[in-house]
Amino acid sequence: MEFREIKVADYEKVVIATDESSGLKAIISVHNTNLGPAVGGTRLYPYANEDEALKDVLRLSKGMTYKSSLAGINFGGGKSVIIADPKNKTPELLKAFGAFVETYKGQYNCAEDVNTSPEDMEIIHEVTEHVMGLNNKGGDPSPVTALGVFAAIKATSEQKLNKPLNQAHIAIQGLGHVGKHLFHMLHKEGATLSIADMNQEVLNELSKLERVTVVEPSDIHTVPCDIFAPCAMGAILNEQTIPALQCSAVVGAANNQLADEMTDAKRLNERGILYAPDYLVNAGGIINVFIEQSAEGYNREKAEKATHHIAQTLMEIFDLAEKDGILPSEAANKVAEKRFKQA
Repeated sequence: MEFREIKVADYEKVVIATDESSGLKAIISVHNTNLGPAVGGTRLYPYANEDEALKDVLRLSKGMTYKSSLAGINFGGGKSVIIADPKNKTPELLKAFGAFVETYKGQYNCAEDVNTSPEDMEIIHEVTEHVMGLNNKGGDPSPVTALGVFAAIKATSEQKLNKPLNQAHIAIQGLGHVGKHLFHMLHKEGATLSIADMNQEVLNELSKLERVTVVEPSDIHTVPCDIFAPCAMGAILNEQTIPALQCSAVVGAANNQLADEMTDAKRLNERGILYAPDYLVNAGGIINVFIEQSAEGYNREKAEKATHHIAQTLMEIFDLAEKDGILPSEAANKVAEKRFKQA
């Protein structure tokens, strides 16, 4: 295996690894470990080139620093990407990646992400102990992530829009691991739901329920509703989509929803649309992993209680933004930076 370290300002360690025998090409980025060891998912994706993969892993690892800090947990920020087509994923590839993780000696801990699963983490765990989200511990964090999004939507609807959930209309974009769990939580509370996904089977199943309307994926952001919940890929809030939004607030699970963090946050603000910073709203997964690592072992009740706290933090962020005359995303960054920079 060959390693090439890249020096990036404000990042602690960024390394590219290639292994000819397994076909591995991967990058691990550690942004900051002031609060604790870096933790972040392993994304397996057929990036067009190394530069595209590097840009993604740098952005995501920095995001993890902010996410853990704002969630009040003692993890640092890291992320890894494997440059590969998911259909070429093999145990050999995953074990080679595990050997790469091991070279960080605990400075970085991996977990599941796009195109990797708890089962993949078990294979990686054969080679390194620096793996989180294993099946015999907290397992799939998706239901806990969904719980945090649900708590944030409920608090936003009730406290900022003055609408109980059973009178609210939510448009959910994406019904994958997190989106589907979120759908059921909101439906159980009596919310009216518009949904969109590429998976027709899931849509057929959920559309049989009352108060549910299926919308084309390309139109879901244009639905007149109280809250738009992006739960698919990032950059959904951009100069094309923001003018078409017909919601009062955006609260969703997707990472990096703003195509341009400052410009698009301003666009939403100018339209009077309340934006809940995504890295706070979707922090349930990393909270779940943190509880998994606690000395007394994993406790689901404890994980859910800590995740419910996301709603309170979000209301505090909204209040701080209003008080200081800044955007909610700026208020979130301010609180997160204060915590990890003073650690």
